[in-house]
Amino acid sequence: MGNRFRDALEQGEFVVTCEIIPGRGAREDGQEREFEEAKRMYETGRVHAMSITDNPGGNPALLADTLGKEFLDQGIVPLVHFTCKDRSRNQIIAQLYGLERQGLENILFMTGDYQATGWTGRARPVFDLDSVHVQMLASEMNAGLVVPGRKGDVVEKPTHFYNGGVVNPFKYLEGETIPQYLKMEKKIIAGAQFLITQLGYDARKMEELIRYRDERGFDTPIIGNVFLLTRGAAKLMQKGAIAGCYVSDELLATLEEEAKAEDKGKAARIERAAQMVAIYKGLGYAGVHIGGFGINADMLNTILDRAEELAPEWRECVKKVSFGKPGGYFVYEPEIGEDGQPTGLNVPVKSPKPEQARSRKVFEKWGISRFFHHWMLTLGKRGNKVLTSREDSLDRKKGVYRHHGLEHVGKSMLYGCMDCGDCGLEATLYTCPMTQCPKCQRNGPCGGTYDGWCEVFPGERYCIWYKAYHKAKKENEMERITSYITPPNHWELFNSSPWSAYTHRRDNCAGRIPVSLGLETGAPGGVTDETDLLKKVDTHLP
Repeated sequence: MGNRFRDALEQGEFVVTCEIIPGRGAREDGQEREFEEAKRMYETGRVHAMSITDNPGGNPALLADTLGKEFLDQGIVPLVHFTCKDRSRNQIIAQLYGLERQGLENILFMTGDYQATGWTGRARPVFDLDSVHVQMLASEMNAGLVVPGRKGDVVEKPTHFYNGGVVNPFKYLEGETIPQYLKMEKKIIAGAQFLITQLGYDARKMEELIRYRDERGFDTPIIGNVFLLTRGAAKLMQKGAIAGCYVSDELLATLEEEAKAEDKGKAARIERAAQMVAIYKGLGYAGVHIGGFGINADMLNTILDRAEELAPEWRECVKKVSFGKPGGYFVYEPEIGEDGQPTGLNVPVKSPKPEQARSRKVFEKWGISRFFHHWMLTLGKRGNKVLTSREDSLDRKKGVYRHHGLEHVGKSMLYGCMDCGDCGLEATLYTCPMTQCPKCQRNGPCGGTYDGWCEVFPGERYCIWYKAYHKAKKENEMERITSYITPPNHWELFNSSPWSAYTHRRDNCAGRIPVSLGLETGAPGGVTDETDLLKKVDTHLP
């Protein structure tokens, strides 16, 4: 069976995927009914792939791979979601081997929701790789993964993954929006062949994402998320119970009013979904990803038929799907219509970046960290030469796994160090990604932040990437978060001296991949070999 989803995207056809949530259990009655409905939706001939979630909400569920193989055997093209939250890198590779062997090509990689429940208590989070790393891994497997063998390197047979990623444009702080787009660029550079958006109900943000992609010179197809939002789901999203989803007060009030209708708002939900499909198509998206509780084949047909009717007047739909955050940040200036009012879209003029993070929590430990790094960890500085000499001596006498109490105690007091041995403080501008980010994100934020707060600790901890952005902005050093992809943690260094690993070029800093990211126009970002950039990355210059 051919890959209808991939073929359609590569040929420029407007694609439709529909989401199914496998749910808990293996053969529950509710599951069987949902699976049968999924088959009916695919049999309409209008769906290019059935998208299968991977433990959404951080709860255990039927493995997406299993249902994907069942669908494939029945002639249904699956799009398997694959999250990093529950798997070590070895398990990820093993599972990808299995997906390849079963012929499951379409994979949507993402960080994943933080664990919520588990048997007798919350499961232990893994997050060994982030969503950029796993794109790199899949790309290397597609090229033929090189692994060490007894007689030298072995090149495995290439896999055939069509790997995609997720981007969340529905952020309304400068310190959240820009890091989201920078991470999207990293995913594309790492090998993502398509992208799907997080769900949101703001046409201006929808347009912003496409404009940013085009301005940066990428042609990666993006699929827009269309979710039939109920009043109940909207309330949960607004409370933060479903991470990464923004619902404005205006949208919730609209849903409350619609729910008073005899059909409990069903017709209004279908109409809004059709409007969103028309908008996404009009904006130049590659397709739509349709989901929602209770969606069936009849509803799907109604949505797509109505979207076709609305297509010629998609701009008229924009104002009906403009539930952004009042006063929120946008990358571009608003488009003003002939009536002097905003149209709900943007113009190709950058908005100012006035946002200033004033909380002390954002900049805590920043001054002392920057000072110490400059004088002791910048190669070539006198302090670094002294430190390197001392580490050389200690390594020879006691080895790299020696007791390093002074180093560890100091970092524990300042950063909550867990002694991983492969320090990521520099990558995130001195907020530990291992202990201060529940998802251990070394290459950018997950999609679950809200108002700068971490999704797991809202109101208590700021997202480490929100903090990193504002630190870099304050010192006019944005290249510190736009000039490299940081590799995953080297766990063979666990409980060893990170200063020794750093000064002897064994840590993640030595393995960074220099890249070019940013908001400027020009050639698309990518791996770069510019001398100045390589020098900056290799010498750890601040």
